[in-house]
Amino acid sequence: MKTIKLIVSDIDGTLVDSHGQLLPATITGVQAAVAQGAKMVLASARSPKGMFGIAQQLGINSTMIAYNGALTATTDANDQLTVFEERAVAPELARSVQALIAREWPTASINIYTNNDWLVASMGQWEQQEADGIGYQPHVADLADWLQVAPTPVHKIMIMAEAAVIQAIEQRLQMSEFEDLAVYRSKATYLEIVATGVTKAAALKKLLADEQLTTAETLGFGDNFNDVAMLQEVGVGVAMGNAPQAVKDAADMVTTDNNHNGIQLTLARYFDDIITNDTASDN
Repeated sequence: MKTIKLIVSDIDGTLVDSHGQLLPATITGVQAAVAQGAKMVLASARSPKGMFGIAQQLGINSTMIAYNGALTATTDANDQLTVFEERAVAPELARSVQALIAREWPTASINIYTNNDWLVASMGQWEQQEADGIGYQPHVADLADWLQVAPTPVHKIMIMAEAAVIQAIEQRLQMSEFEDLAVYRSKATYLEIVATGVTKAAALKKLLADEQLTTAETLGFGDNFNDVAMLQEVGVGVAMGNAPQAVKDAADMVTTDNNHNGIQLTLARYFDDIITNDTASDN
């Protein structure tokens, strides 16, 4: 059996259930693994602040791969960051994206993420929906003015709008002037924008080098396409049962969906004294 020294997990659709809650079995499994010496790393499109509450519920001090890999850091209850690695969107590109969308698709919600801060132009339905999901409110600001100064790095831009609008924006951002951006849909109504080359897998690879760990000593959980490279980077890649088939095919193992104790039962394969009532299946 492989010795696992680092566990990395996506959050939404993976570590939390369909209501955004941690299952007691997941908490028990993670705490048992950490008690036996494993490090737990959270990897998400969320900000470090948006992951901090999850880490607290798990009872761990986690290094966080935030914004899908744009920022690797730790944070605390006072939102104080310790940054290990980051790759930001170039300021001129961030300004171009904001100006284009505000002009051509004025109903779309533009969200700027920088360190632990979330900036929006106004509070509307989209913004409140996101706030309800992650548990904190954004700062309202004139985004064009803020981007002119850009006092802190732009780690991610997220656009929220109806699916047809998101599709149109995504197509427009494929043009050569935006070639230094990576653009993808995290859901039909959410468009994520980061610097080219930013992935969870790239951030994890650098973190493993810093921690002097090998990929064989790592185990990862994920449920969506932006997790595939990460699942292939780790020694044991585990897809959730709710993942698309292509994600399952890319993984080493498939466990139950995120509404059941799939994470706990998988950890029980590699760590002692984790009692489960279910079984995972090899891919």
